[in-house]
Amino acid sequence: MLEKTESDRIAGVPNVVGRILSFIDERRYEPNERLPSERDFADRFNVSRGAVREALAALESMRVIERRPNSGIYLRNSEESSIEALVLRASSGLPFQPEETKDVFEVRSILELQGVRISCDRRRDQDVDRLREILYKTKLAIDSKKTIEAEDEAFHLGIVASTQNRVLLRTVKLFYEFSKQRRIIYFSDYSRGTQAYDDHCEILEAIEARRTDLAVGMMDRHLSRALATWQTLHAAPEQTTK
Repeated sequence: MLEKTESDRIAGVPNVVGRILSFIDERRYEPNERLPSERDFADRFNVSRGAVREALAALESMRVIERRPNSGIYLRNSEESSIEALVLRASSGLPFQPEETKDVFEVRSILELQGVRISCDRRRDQDVDRLREILYKTKLAIDSKKTIEAEDEAFHLGIVASTQNRVLLRTVKLFYEFSKQRRIIYFSDYSRGTQAYDDHCEILEAIEARRTDLAVGMMDRHLSRALATWQTLHAAPEQTTK
């Protein structure tokens, strides 16, 4: 087999990471169970050992696996893995149990509700202007019969950005990466886009007026409605394929 170039090797790493995760999932490996070696993975996926090595290093940094000296590569307990590992699983198309999705949504809601609370205190006029511009683009998309998952993400992250807390923003962004594919499904129903737009307008009005309790309550209702929809979709999984 021809040796891959350095650029080819690096470009293939995300794909190899996803394939390793899929392999672990399909074979139903248990925590502390030994995984195939670097060479075995390279042969199995027909990729360079360099690509496998970097993929395994990425998984190790996210606490998905661990290398034990003179022993091999082992799967760690999923409860030890990082948030980035959840995002990686989602972007690789691996399935999640309904309870896992609910847990992730709950943490995201906690962070966003606190973000709204802080935003009411710290938001600047330019933050409000930026959010209004996002709402304008949302309305254009709705009027053009387009889905609004990008505008929805921009609005929610815009509120978090208005807290002026960069760590909070980086953390919430991870949860939106996790839900990217799911939100495409969610907003494939155009009525949900219209409802989200109406909610966003009310939330922004409350934030602009610095009416903290009202803004938090509206965001809580908005997120709770989305969670209820997801629970319905999980109960009828055939809908998610449409």
